[in-house]
Amino acid sequence: MSQFSSVKKQVAINYSAIKELDSFPLKIRARFNDLFQILEEKGKLEMPFAKKIDSVLFEIRIKQNGQWRAIYAYVLKNEIVVLSAFLKKTQKTPKKELTKALKRLKNYEKK
Repeated sequence: MSQFSSVKKQVAINYSAIKELDSFPLKIRARFNDLFQILEEKGKLEMPFAKKIDSVLFEIRIKQNGQWRAIYAYVLKNEIVVLSAFLKKTQKTPKKELTKALKRLKNYEKK
């Protein structure tokens, strides 16, 4: 057996984030699903597909007919939760999106 263990993670999607993702065009949703699968298999995403945005939050980045984002966090050793998703319209990630993601993250930290 190899000394390296699998880094496979479980990706969960917050109920509200599911509704946000469902409002996206089909091609964008499919691209997010592809990236969620890579995130599960490898345990992380690299630039240009993801970026750390603060001490606990990361964003998945899709540039296709706009700037689409999904904010996620690592909540347990093997679990990642997608907290929110939105169409980015400004240079910086909107503060309200960060606040919303952090508020949703608190629900997972109580477990």
